[in-house]
Amino acid sequence: MLGHDHALSGALAFAAVAPLLHVSGVHLAAAIALTAGAGVFPDIDEPGSTIARTFGFLTGAFAWVVHKISGGHRKGTHSLLGVAVMTAAALGAGSWQAHARPWWHLVPAGLILALLFSAGLRALHVGGHHGDAIGIALAALALWKGWDLVLVTPRHVPVLAVCVALGMLAHIAGDMCTHDGCPLLYPLSRHEFGLLPAPVRITTNKLAEHWVVSPLLLAGLAYFLWRDSGLTLHQHLAGR
Repeated sequence: MLGHDHALSGALAFAAVAPLLHVSGVHLAAAIALTAGAGVFPDIDEPGSTIARTFGFLTGAFAWVVHKISGGHRKGTHSLLGVAVMTAAALGAGSWQAHARPWWHLVPAGLILALLFSAGLRALHVGGHHGDAIGIALAALALWKGWDLVLVTPRHVPVLAVCVALGMLAHIAGDMCTHDGCPLLYPLSRHEFGLLPAPVRITTNKLAEHWVVSPLLLAGLAYFLWRDSGLTLHQHLAGR
């Protein structure tokens, strides 16, 4: 799937489950934006991908390293193990951020936030040439306000970790709808799992994705945003 559809699927995933996580208001907006970025996170294993181009040489070099370590494109970062590793990293960064003494404990979370915000904006073609700068500014603001640290119930997990997990899973689900599938059990197995029967799987960047998948993702995201904004308004009025 294309980068913008992966980002849309990530945003849709968080918007869909937001009421279950009791995340609303500005925290919800930040989480949806972060999960859009996490929707393209698995492609950090490909140096030419949208997320690898986000910060030029820096993310390009990081993508090259991940490509080598993970076994290549659509291998380690497109597996359940990859989701677990990246989610654990986000969870650890959030934990350090919550106990930011000394100040450099903020650095890991800040880097993840900047990468996700900027990659999401880039994938959705928002902000143009200034998208990366906007992403960095949003990361700094989120870090200052602690928007990524709001705890979701029932396990009291920082929302940053949930965003990474949901976005990556949405990405993998999307790729499992294509002809290639994803090696969910890599490195134990290289079997490519798919969500759809082979005859109806889609080909990336073809008519089915442009005229069916993209509109459905946009419609689904619009519906859940409408629903979530209504729930937020109701909670606000009920609390007055």
